[in-house]
Amino acid sequence: MSLLKLKDVSLNYHSPKGETQALKNISFEVKENEFIAIVGPSGCGKTTILSLIAGILKPSSGEIIKNDDGENFIGYMFQRDHLFEWRTIWQNVILGLEIQKKKNAQNFEYLNKLLQKYGLYDFKDKFPRELSGGMRQRVALIRTLALNPKVLLLDEPFSALDYQTRLNVCDDVNNIIKNEKKTAILVTHDISEAISMADRIIILTPRPAEVKKIITLNLQKYGTPFNRRECSEFSKLFNEVWKDLEN
Repeated sequence: MSLLKLKDVSLNYHSPKGETQALKNISFEVKENEFIAIVGPSGCGKTTILSLIAGILKPSSGEIIKNDDGENFIGYMFQRDHLFEWRTIWQNVILGLEIQKKKNAQNFEYLNKLLQKYGLYDFKDKFPRELSGGMRQRVALIRTLALNPKVLLLDEPFSALDYQTRLNVCDDVNNIIKNEKKTAILVTHDISEAISMADRIIILTPRPAEVKKIITLNLQKYGTPFNRRECSEFSKLFNEVWKDLEN
C-alpha cells in the first residue's frame, strides 16, 4: 500500500533577483515499511524534498498525498543529534512528549521498552556528553520514535560520525527501523550508505532537480547494511549509481 506519494511536485524560490526553480515535477511513492534513499548532486534539493514532505515548505505546484491524517505522521531526524547537553538521556527522549503534552504512563512504558531493547536503559540518567557518538544517534532516533510516527525522515544522520562509527550506527539504525516496522526516507550523499540500507534508490538530476532514475534493490537477503556492503552485487550497483550521478 502506498503510504506517501509525491505527484509532479515543483518548488520555486523567490528573491529580489528573481525566481529560482529548485525542484521540477518530482514524482515518486513510498510504500508502507519501505526504506527509500534519495541521492543526487550537492545542492540539488534533496533536503528540500524532506522539508516539503514534513510540511516545513509548501510546493509551488503538484501535490503530496499522505495516506494518513494523524498529527504524528512524520518524524524527522537531522544531520546532528541535537541532544540538549543539560538534560539527561531520559529528559531528551521525552522532549516531544513534553511539547505535545503527551507525558503519560503508556508513552513512558513504550520509551522504556525502546531504551531497554536497544541497550540504552542503563544510561537513561546519564548526560549526552557521557555517551559515544553512536549511542547519541540511537538516543536521537528513539526520541524521534517517541511519538510513534509512521514515516521517518533521515537527513544525512550519520554525516558527523567517523567512518567506523558510521558503519556500526548504520546497522543499529537499520535494525531499529526494521524492528519497529517504520517507513523511512534517507537523504544521503554517500552512495554506499544508500545501497546498503535502502529498498529503492531515487537518483536526482542537478538543480532544478528531477527524478532521473529509480533503482530497486534486492539485497535484503544479506541482512545488515554491513553485510550488504560485502555482497557480490554491491560494486555493480555502486558503479551504476555513480555513473548516473556523474552523467
